[in-house]
Amino acid sequence: MPLLLLLYMSEIKLRFMKRALELGEQVRNKTGDNPWVGCVIVRGEKVLGEGHTHPPGEAHAEADAILNAEKQGHSLTGSTLYCTLEPCSFHGRTPSCAETIVEKQISHVVIAIRDPHPKVNAEGVRMLRESGVLVTEGIEEQDARKSLKDWLLKYE
Repeated sequence: MPLLLLLYMSEIKLRFMKRALELGEQVRNKTGDNPWVGCVIVRGEKVLGEGHTHPPGEAHAEADAILNAEKQGHSLTGSTLYCTLEPCSFHGRTPSCAETIVEKQISHVVIAIRDPHPKVNAEGVRMLRESGVLVTEGIEEQDARKSLKDWLLKYE
């Protein structure tokens, strides 16, 4: 792949992850026990939907962004999802975000950091990859760790 194309693609990933971080910061300490996560879904450079984590029992950032994209009539097949934290892999008060991503046929998930919660801890990434979803990790990792520091301290 030509170097210029690689640089351009890297810049796009940084831009959308920075936006996801902004969305998460908007709800810092307003999500109860949940981490304040942001999510952006795109196709190419077009934003299809954005979301953030809500209080316990309500939508996680991924589900919120998916709902917002679908409300606007967007198909998510083949899209890319940027999320500041690894999608959850278990059914708790809400469905598994990793399973929902697979069901919606999102083809690429870009995460800043893995979720250290004992019920997730790389399971979301594993589920996505085993289902054929491309997963890119570590985009804006340092900023995500700084943003989620207080929440991460519970599990790391």
